[in-house]
Amino acid sequence: MKTCQNRLRRLAVFVVMVAVLAGSSLTSTLAQNTAIISNNGPVNLLGLSTSENTSKGNTQGKSEPTIEDSFNVVTDNGATGSTIDQITQQAVSSATAPVQNVQEKAAGTLTEDATAGKAEKSAVIREPTVTIGLREVEDVGLAAIGIRQQVDGNENLNELIWRGTDASRATFLYENGSRAPQSRAISSLALEVVAREAVPPAGAETMARALVRARLDWLSAAGRSDDLAVMVERLPNDEDWLDWKKWLVEYQLMQRLDRDACTVVESYITTTLDPYWHKLKVICSSVQDNASSARFAADILAASGVEDPVFFALVDKMLSGTEAQAFDPALVEALHVVLMDVAHHEISLDSLDVLPPQMAQGTVALRYLGTDARLVSTFNGLNKGLITPVEAGNLWRNASTVPELAQSALARHHSASSPLTTAMTWRAIADDASASRVLLIAQAMKTDIVAGNGQIMLPLYAELASEALTFSGLDAAISANGVQSVAAVAMLIAMQQPESAILANSGFSTPEATATRTLMQMLASGEWNHRALADLDLWTLLPVIEALGIAPGEQEWLDLLDLPDNQSAHYQPLSPLLLRALNSAAEKRRVAETVLLASWALADIPLQDINPQDVAVIINAMNEIGQTRAGIMFATEVVKTHLLSRFSKMIPPMSEFSSPILQDQTVAVVDETMQARDGSIEVTRSTEKNSVVGDAIDNTN
Repeated sequence: MKTCQNRLRRLAVFVVMVAVLAGSSLTSTLAQNTAIISNNGPVNLLGLSTSENTSKGNTQGKSEPTIEDSFNVVTDNGATGSTIDQITQQAVSSATAPVQNVQEKAAGTLTEDATAGKAEKSAVIREPTVTIGLREVEDVGLAAIGIRQQVDGNENLNELIWRGTDASRATFLYENGSRAPQSRAISSLALEVVAREAVPPAGAETMARALVRARLDWLSAAGRSDDLAVMVERLPNDEDWLDWKKWLVEYQLMQRLDRDACTVVESYITTTLDPYWHKLKVICSSVQDNASSARFAADILAASGVEDPVFFALVDKMLSGTEAQAFDPALVEALHVVLMDVAHHEISLDSLDVLPPQMAQGTVALRYLGTDARLVSTFNGLNKGLITPVEAGNLWRNASTVPELAQSALARHHSASSPLTTAMTWRAIADDASASRVLLIAQAMKTDIVAGNGQIMLPLYAELASEALTFSGLDAAISANGVQSVAAVAMLIAMQQPESAILANSGFSTPEATATRTLMQMLASGEWNHRALADLDLWTLLPVIEALGIAPGEQEWLDLLDLPDNQSAHYQPLSPLLLRALNSAAEKRRVAETVLLASWALADIPLQDINPQDVAVIINAMNEIGQTRAGIMFATEVVKTHLLSRFSKMIPPMSEFSSPILQDQTVAVVDETMQARDGSIEVTRSTEKNSVVGDAIDNTN
């Protein structure tokens, strides 16, 4: 009996020990799972947003890739013959750290040799039974957030654009480089590099926040509001990103994404007394048709001592429909501009100017912009590549005011060019259906070229020129000086529309237009034609042509020495150090690094002033990293800027223009501009009826 009791006791002890060990193992497993699963928030691995933070446009129901899937991309790439740089492998391995099995450690049954053997096996097989620290998971995901690009087989960038580049080097490029505003081809490629979702640079987990801040600042300066909104939505909800979260709510309200914006506002007002969020609560209540709640919240703010006369004046108009009380325009902030649109209060050009660059893409969605503000915001969007020339033309044509006299608008534009005068002049000329439109186009384009907007306005004026050359009475309207203007306008059409049938007309088939057409066709076809450079005296562009792979072949260069040669060109060299760094990055196939260096090297230098040898270096670099299409587009832009310079020289000065009416308008507007500089009158300002004419039209009109 006693023996039986002893056996029962030993059995009970054994059962207890097994239960303890099993519980320890289960606790360890749950802890590992919790360390990964509890990382629910705006940031997921590789920057994929969670279901709580998914915008309306995102596809629902699709499975999200895991960190293993991302690593498999790198592994699969190596299996197909692509060699992954060692620095990238180090970045992947640094994000994971194998740990020993808790049960085996507790039992203490593994010898040192067995433990070493198991660790070696795990390192080779890379079993997924590892734990990633919570902070490391957040940082890896944070560094990888971006826009998922659609793959259409058209030389798209892939997820490995940062292969071989260190995170500190990437941050340095973000902080010191910039978008090249003069080249749409290079700047668009750089924007895609900065915004796209990709495997982060090596070492990104140690400086993820600095890396993301630099990316956001880069996109902000470029005005890429939509890309910023997607990325900011995926940022963690902590103090480091509070300013960006505020911006996101304002931008969503501007874009009429009221539900998304107000959901964020509701989450903040329960945890903070910051008046900013409670002001947004007033706006949200109003857009959700809860006027009583909006009025109550506004009264609470006023009673608590919040001083914001602009806000309360606009709230009164929003809730009562009465005209807002006068307020100081100098007090207007971005939040007030959003409230103006909600309250149906006209947004003036001065109010538009307070919006930061990261709001640029959202201004088009504002419904209550004044006419002058609408014209300027459209020009800014066109200048930044946010809207197309066709969209810009439609917005300008539909401006809610009667176009002024074309001669008056052109005279003002010539005397003091600005985004507003640029838009007003194009709109006035577009409304002019007389044969004199050809002469007006020539002078307007010359003014825009001098102001640095030649490439931006080329598609818009080429469209108007194609119409103008079909107007009746064209011959009678052209004077002796106008013949050269007509030849130059035909050259505009050849630049933008080389296949246009109107160029076959004998009256418009001038030597300049024919040579321009030949040059543009050579760029498109890749077939050498020495006449394209000889007739336009553009032999200095030969390095650019050769960089495109257009080989002259067996050419008797001695026979061409009797042709004109542009020896008076004075070009500006690009930074030798940047070009050396560019070549080095391209040779190592560091795609993102090459693109950002090219954008940095170009800076804001006019393309026609850059040494063609340096242009060829950038084209060759694009070819090295597989972006040949971007190289061709960049070369075409450079060629067009040289052609526009030639166009500008063909147009007679405004003082010699044979139009008495235009000369009178010029004198009057110059007079008026001088008075405005003295502070006696204001030349351009909005009227009460959203009319851009108002005081902007001079006395001669």
